[in-house]
Amino acid sequence: MPLLSTEHYLPTYAMPVLEVLNGLQETATRLVGPIRSQLGNCEILTAVPNDMGARIDHQTKDRKLLESMNTQESFASLLLAGRDGVDARSGTLPEGTEVEAVLDNHVPPFARIRADEWEAIDAGEMDPPKPPIRHTGAVGDAYEAREPLPSYDPENSQLEYFGEIADIIERGGIEQ
Repeated sequence: MPLLSTEHYLPTYAMPVLEVLNGLQETATRLVGPIRSQLGNCEILTAVPNDMGARIDHQTKDRKLLESMNTQESFASLLLAGRDGVDARSGTLPEGTEVEAVLDNHVPPFARIRADEWEAIDAGEMDPPKPPIRHTGAVGDAYEAREPLPSYDPENSQLEYFGEIADIIERGGIEQ
């Protein structure tokens, strides 16, 4: 009986702060890439920013993280590490691979902010979206109470986003 199948999924990769980008690079190049090389189909289902607290209409760590994960080829290359033509260390995708398509397939819609939206935010033409999974005491309090968040705080505004993450995992990825 085989211990491994040809189809594997990695859990959602949640990112609380900018410094995690280095951790994602190490995970992508030392773990995901080799798994894909040896086993074939292994997917990072989604990249979810969480524990956000700073405004994103200013140059903050949260802004830098969100902008990176929504616009940069180097971030997209980490999500595809180990695939043919992807160089996660240098942050490049194979020719013909569109950055927007990779990000659309890995950043959940509630966290997706396209380049033109960043420009509109910076020009004051668009209000910045409130980070969907923010720092909140309710999650920690529910954990300490040993209760699921929906039981502990059924009106918590972040429950819908946790539900979307669960749906992404159940579907095996983001449906565009």
